Amino acid sequence: MNISEFDIYAAEGIILLNDIRIDNRVLPQGHRLTHEDTVFLKAIGVKKITGISTVPSDLEASTALGMIAPLICGEGLAYSISKTSNSCKLVAAEDGTFLCSEERLMKFNRISPYLIINTVSPYKTVKKGEVIGSLKMLCPIVEQDFVENVSYHLAGNEALLKINSSASVKAAVVYTDFYNDTSEDKHFDSIIKKLTKNFNNLVFEKEIHSNHEYNDVAGAISEAAAKYPLVFVIPGLPGSSGADTVPSALASSADEILCHNIPQDTLSDLMIGIKKGTKIIVVPYHYDKVTSSLADKMIKMAISKEKLFKNDFPQNNSIIVDNLTLTEEEKNNIIIPEKTSRKNKNEASIAIVILAAGTSSRARRNKLMVDLGGEPMFMKAVRAAIKSKASPIYVVTGYRAEELEEYLQDLDINILRNNDYASGVRTSIRLGLNSIPSFCDGAILLPADMPYITPEYLNKMIASFDKNNHKQVCISYYQGKKYNPILWGRDLYQSADLVPENAHLRVVFIEHLDYTKLIEADESACVDINFPYDIEVLTNK
Repeated sequence: MNISEFDIYAAEGIILLNDIRIDNRVLPQGHRLTHEDTVFLKAIGVKKITGISTVPSDLEASTALGMIAPLICGEGLAYSISKTSNSCKLVAAEDGTFLCSEERLMKFNRISPYLIINTVSPYKTVKKGEVIGSLKMLCPIVEQDFVENVSYHLAGNEALLKINSSASVKAAVVYTDFYNDTSEDKHFDSIIKKLTKNFNNLVFEKEIHSNHEYNDVAGAISEAAAKYPLVFVIPGLPGSSGADTVPSALASSADEILCHNIPQDTLSDLMIGIKKGTKIIVVPYHYDKVTSSLADKMIKMAISKEKLFKNDFPQNNSIIVDNLTLTEEEKNNIIIPEKTSRKNKNEASIAIVILAAGTSSRARRNKLMVDLGGEPMFMKAVRAAIKSKASPIYVVTGYRAEELEEYLQDLDINILRNNDYASGVRTSIRLGLNSIPSFCDGAILLPADMPYITPEYLNKMIASFDKNNHKQVCISYYQGKKYNPILWGRDLYQSADLVPENAHLRVVFIEHLDYTKLIEADESACVDINFPYDIEVLTNK
């Protein structure tokens, strides 16, 4: 298969990549041009046409979809292929809950730029005959190898999509009585009614009441978990911390807590744990009064999935709420905050690009992951940058990126992955500088192998930069030698580079001598780690 632009005189037999309108008729995408078609197109002035030349092993999109769809559809799903639109509708073959992994869907959509899958929200309740998604092929012809690659991609896991039938689920419920009055009973009843409404396959077969005390609650959870595959705990008081009564009781009685809380202020006390295969759900205290798609999704997941894992409940879920209102008291207490910043208003706005993508070939090991005081070396540069006045901060990863990014995931900084890191540091510099917003006056290029860099020194560099002149280079300087890091004004991003190690300054620095400023550094700030000996000295200090 070859997609190209063809001269109209040589276009007979070419398959059209797009619909072509000719007067009152349309030559559709996927149409193979005939001699008459090319004659007509020439007559109306068309000189070139984009299309596809094929070989016998190439497949029509509808044929490829027919081979891929069965690999995607698991239990309870069917599919219907449209030859005219090169698409495949995915259909529920029975009532139930739609199950899929959003992470796996995203991976699937990265297989090819012209194969796209879209679905309804995971854990949605669906009816037989309901369309739950679509598979679209943007190109009318694909190579046989493409289908084989998709098959390979899907071969190592269970079906990507499936329907969990709406069979009833037997459950027990533990009430933790605190007030022991009618108001509390009404509160418990309203939560049960909402759970039954939202998850209509639940059947509560057992009710256990315990005092809202650590030992009683832990005992009641263990008793219920020994007999039922699903246990709901409805607390008499909200859980305000991990050391509170119900969270502590769950921690002591469960084998593992998979979800400690969710990021919604009135329902943050949702917890989910497991005990010998039994799933335990601590319902938020205010669940009957607050609507939360996130809480419902987590509960539906816990009910529907056969096995639960910690990564099913990522802590990076954000929640957007609608229809929030102010009370009269809150209306009277509205405060417009003063604009604050870590930097003086007369100082330049400077970003930092931390270069952490290299292979550490001279060090003969991944030097950035060398342990220093309980964390990898590269985090010293990251923490110095965060504590400085610079903003925003970018970390460019590449070689063994997952290892580094694991330490960065809870920091509110920007992570850029350089897939071309093997081509050299300049690719990381370009990626970082191209990502910096236009309001920044310049950027500091900071190699991640500088463990003694301090926020104070970075602030010194920032203070030395004239915000009214974007054509500047500020270079660290110690005892007659120039070192990294370097601050580049935004007008010079295209020239930006690092000071080379054990070599003369590159030509680019000589070219910009007229607007170079030397920043006096101390010896430790300029230390970088390159060789096994450097690592040995560093770790033995």
